[in-house]
Amino acid sequence: MKNIKQLVAVICLGAASIANASVLTFTDRNAWIAAVNGSFNELTFDSASTPGLSITEIGSGHSSGVSGGVYHDRVVRDDSFTTYTFANAVYAVGANWDLTPGGAGQGLQLFAGSEAITPQIANSYTGQFFGFVSTNAFTSFSVKAGSDAGIAETHDVDNLLFAAAVPEPETYAMLLSGLCAIGLARRRKVKAK
Repeated sequence: MKNIKQLVAVICLGAASIANASVLTFTDRNAWIAAVNGSFNELTFDSASTPGLSITEIGSGHSSGVSGGVYHDRVVRDDSFTTYTFANAVYAVGANWDLTPGGAGQGLQLFAGSEAITPQIANSYTGQFFGFVSTNAFTSFSVKAGSDAGIAETHDVDNLLFAAAVPEPETYAMLLSGLCAIGLARRRKVKAK
């Protein structure tokens, strides 16, 4: 019984370490593509339809919509944010960000789930690429106004890239060892009766 408790403790410790994501940011589209091994989807906003993705705007100040091949939005610090929710879990997101349509604003802060992505996107971006890859899968990311000076951040998003999450072999190994530990514990409990 002591060995089973130790095994369960090791498995729980491994699961806890996986909960803390490691995130890499990219300002080069080709480097991001290489990081996801060239396997990704791209949404170009050429129509109002966004298959596999829903966009939800929370709070006031939004000036949004799809037009001219971009998703146009405006977020105000501490008052509004936009959440992009994927139909399936992803582990990487990137896009071309233009933060100049409304003049220099507050910049943008991205969040993968509840984890802040650093650095924020500077208010000087004029269509450059910014993306990130996380060791943890997530189903949504949020865009909030950043910490630069200004009253809001009006921005355009184009060529949104996202890579579907595929469980790593280590995840399967951990799942298998957890199931084995549960099976052994049940077997010993049945034998004890």
